[in-house]
Amino acid sequence: MITLTAVKEEASGAPVETHSSLGYAVGPIAILFLNFSKMVGTGVYSTPSAILEGTGSVGFALIFWTLGFFISLASLAMYLEYAAYFPNRSGSEVVYLEQASPRPRYFFPLTFAVQTVLLSFSASNAIVLSQYLFKANGHTPTPWEQKGVALAGYTVAFLLVVFHTRGSYWLSNTIGAIKLITLIFIAITGLVVLGGHTRVKDPHGNFRDAFKGSGSGGGYGATTAMYDIIFSYAGFENAFNVVNEIKSPVNTIKKSATSALLLCRYLVRFG
Repeated sequence: MITLTAVKEEASGAPVETHSSLGYAVGPIAILFLNFSKMVGTGVYSTPSAILEGTGSVGFALIFWTLGFFISLASLAMYLEYAAYFPNRSGSEVVYLEQASPRPRYFFPLTFAVQTVLLSFSASNAIVLSQYLFKANGHTPTPWEQKGVALAGYTVAFLLVVFHTRGSYWLSNTIGAIKLITLIFIAITGLVVLGGHTRVKDPHGNFRDAFKGSGSGGGYGATTAMYDIIFSYAGFENAFNVVNEIKSPVNTIKKSATSALLLCRYLVRFG
């Protein structure tokens, strides 16, 4: 049972949980993989080509990836500041919006709930999972088959979180470890190619004149590329959704979330 104080935060909002009924199962490893798993989704593998097209050159694309990393790092620092003010409030953005603008009452929580349900990427992620499962099985699904498997995957994830919180973190850590190993393998293969140890005839071709064509995508292309990069880094804030399940949340998230962001930055770069 959740224990609530009668006193509210400095800004009006929901009562503060002084003790997490879900326990404190979120440690440094869980934080690392919560953030890393959200950042390393399908976007990491599908957006680089669009970013290269928007920037016009390999060199310009790498500069944009670096800028996106620093933007995300600055955003992480901002989230940490909010977490320092409200260390017993899980919920991330909805909590901080509620505390920053308490009037009209319930406006931001309700608006955020509607936005999360109607504009969530979770449905598209479930459909992508369904597509990958059918692809691995070698079967071409009908639209209803694809939707059915997507709904089943979503339901399994939902039930796991509802009935066994600690088990959901174990699964998250396992999936995160698989993603990390996969990305390390991709990065190593990229370095092997650059080392000239494969059948690729000119492994340094993309870097010989790395900035040729820079800006050929125009202002719109560069802007879209930066937006895609920031979207690819989305997930650095994921652990803030469970702040109340973390002991010493600010210090723990500061270290683990920064590590996750650095891992994603360098593995994506070398991959």
